Amino acid sequence: MVVICIHFVFFPPPALDYLCNMETKIFDIKLPTSWEELTDMQLLLVYELFARDLSAAEVKTLCLVKWNRLKVLGQLPDKRFLIKKKGEPEVALSVRQVQQATSVLDFLDAFAPMPVRISHIGRHKAIAADFEKVPFEQYLYVDNLFQGYLNTQQDELLVQIAQVLYASDHVKPTKAHLIGVFYWMAALKQYFAQLFSNFYKSAPTNEDRGSLGDEQANLFNKLRDTTNSMIRALTGGDITKEALIMKMDTHRALTELDAKAKEVEEYRKAANQH
Repeated sequence: MVVICIHFVFFPPPALDYLCNMETKIFDIKLPTSWEELTDMQLLLVYELFARDLSAAEVKTLCLVKWNRLKVLGQLPDKRFLIKKKGEPEVALSVRQVQQATSVLDFLDAFAPMPVRISHIGRHKAIAADFEKVPFEQYLYVDNLFQGYLNTQQDELLVQIAQVLYASDHVKPTKAHLIGVFYWMAALKQYFAQLFSNFYKSAPTNEDRGSLGDEQANLFNKLRDTTNSMIRALTGGDITKEALIMKMDTHRALTELDAKAKEVEEYRKAANQH
């Protein structure tokens, strides 16, 4: 959290005396500086604004207004706005001052470096944001659903992901919640790509997994093949180990896959030198 001190023009009452009784004061605005600092209510507001298809500047300005309980009373000359903060006098802020303040929220322009999520939807509690201690079979399932969503844009797939992430078939996500699910999964994939770089470097790309023009059946056949390849790599072809692998912690399973991918790459490089 950062506190931004803005020098502004203060207009003391009465209203008719605004232009002749101006004073310069400092106006404090508090804003988070990262995804990780956002509360559930703040995350929900961000996703609700994303759902309205607003510009990035509009989203950040509305976050600034809502999170600091500001009210825009009107527009003044010279691109200034009359702002009221609860419990404080009315102030005049310029467009430039607002832009400078909202630049703190530029982190919203990218996915979170560490996965974040709304902790509850109704009474349904979310699993660990980074999938720590989550069974590998659950990760494989939601990963396939997420890849399917990227290729088909079907919201029903996000609903199915939400049912896993919030451990209930009865969870009722709103459009904002579904956007939150998307951002959670996107951040998780980005995080895993950095944490297990050897494996994800060798993993099939989106082009390998199908495109919008593919038949849906063909797409999910490719996803199934990718999943089976991951399981075979961990079991070494021993089917008796599959149940144990599927119950393994996601991070542990991906650590093993990452190590195997590194071994394969080192073997390939060594073979090319001979």
